[in-house]
Amino acid sequence: MRIHQHVNPLNKKYLVVPPMPKWSEVYAEPFLPLHLDIGSASGRFLIQLAQKNKGWNYLGLEIRQPMVERANHWKNEMGLQNLYFFFGQAHVVLRPLLESLPMGVLQYVTINFPDPWFKRRHQKRRLITPELVQTLATFLQPHGKIFIQTDVKELSEDIKNSFMNNCHFQTVDTPIEQNHFGVPTERENSVIRLGRYIHRILIERKTEVSKETHLTDN
Repeated sequence: MRIHQHVNPLNKKYLVVPPMPKWSEVYAEPFLPLHLDIGSASGRFLIQLAQKNKGWNYLGLEIRQPMVERANHWKNEMGLQNLYFFFGQAHVVLRPLLESLPMGVLQYVTINFPDPWFKRRHQKRRLITPELVQTLATFLQPHGKIFIQTDVKELSEDIKNSFMNNCHFQTVDTPIEQNHFGVPTERENSVIRLGRYIHRILIERKTEVSKETHLTDN
């Protein structure tokens, strides 16, 4: 199967919201805490986590449909009832996807090596936007975590600023030298082999936001 490494997320074919799954048919226990991986690629990272941690549900969101279909085929072959992969462009489908889930289940989000889109005219295609950050703030539970990895320093700083500009988030445990999960992604292994430094960020959803902070942000 030949799969493009990069696709233009602004292509009109990615701007449609597909039907949402019936979660009671997807997960054996749909009210377990949920780990969302945005940009799940081949899915191997989540497959390993789902095999290790039966007390969590895992959801991969990926824009390349062939990868989603292949990953769901693999998880079905393995009989994993705590894992599902969904096809869609995050800026378009993330909010309706999270709205469709049981209330209060989102506890963890990972974003591994998002495309940096280096050219200035392409930076509007970047994954992390103020709107996406606010969507995560809306659905991530208090003390829920967002773990992000990239080997591009400028992108790491841009991502951190995007979250820190939202009053609902704070950084924790910086700098981070190790992947918290003990399960490297394929891209992570490749970057390590090349000897590149990996910038890791851990973001936490605050329990509450003070009135003073709200007034400052407004």
